[in-house]
Parts: sequence; C-alpha cells; structure tokens
Amino acid sequence: MSQRPLHASFGAAAAAYAEHRPDYARAAVRWALEFAPGPRVLDLGAGTGKLTATLAALDADVVAVEPDPAMLAELRRALPAVRALPGSAEAIPLPDASVDAVLAGNALHWFDMAVAGPEIARVLAGVLRVRRL
Repeated sequence: MSQRPLHASFGAAAAAYAEHRPDYARAAVRWALEFAPGPRVLDLGAGTGKLTATLAALDADVVAVEPDPAMLAELRRALPAVRALPGSAEAIPLPDASVDAVLAGNALHWFDMAVAGPEIARVLAGVLRVRRL
C-alpha cells in the first residue's frame, strides 16, 4: 500500500468516500471474527473507517492502519476514540504478536502480498486464517 501512487488513492475524496461507501453488516463481521482467539483486531487499509466503526460497535479492541493521510484524517475525525495509525500492509506499525485478527475491508487488492503476508503473520498472535467478506 505504501508503494501506491497518491493519484491512485481515494484521499482527495475522503469525505465523499466516507459518506457514500456502505457500512459493513455486523453479522458478516462477527462471522469473519469467529476464529479470533481474542478481541484485539487490526483493520488493515482502514480507509475512512467503515469496517473500523463496525468492529468498534462489536466491542473489538480495534486499531486501524491506513497509508493515505486524508483517509486517515477522516477516520480519526469520525472515530476519535479509536487508535488509528499511519502505515501499510507492507510495514505494519505494531509489535509482533499484538493482534488476534487482521481484517481488510476491500483493501486486499492494494497489498503487495509477497511483503504483506509475512508482515500480517508477524503481528498475529495466533494461526493465520483467511476469510473473505
């Protein structure tokens, strides 16, 4: 994600993106978290926080990571109580084994999985399981 050119980002339209992008269904997010051994969840490529908001509403201990400064600013404006950090799937700004689950809502296609895969495994406290919403 950090390699993505700025012109390929939605940052210039972050407020409109946040307003018009649909929310995630709580039942679908619960399903995605079914195998998580604990409540610590990373929303990777969090954008303006659509998935982050659903995770927070489900009482997850969520941290959001987003590379685009405008998207991150919109997320922080909408969800001031959520820990939101600049970073990317290829360079996650969290310690080893610090989360129980990693979710990416409509962001996986931006990741360089050759680099992001080992990074995701590094921050996960348990076994890597993949589920697609």
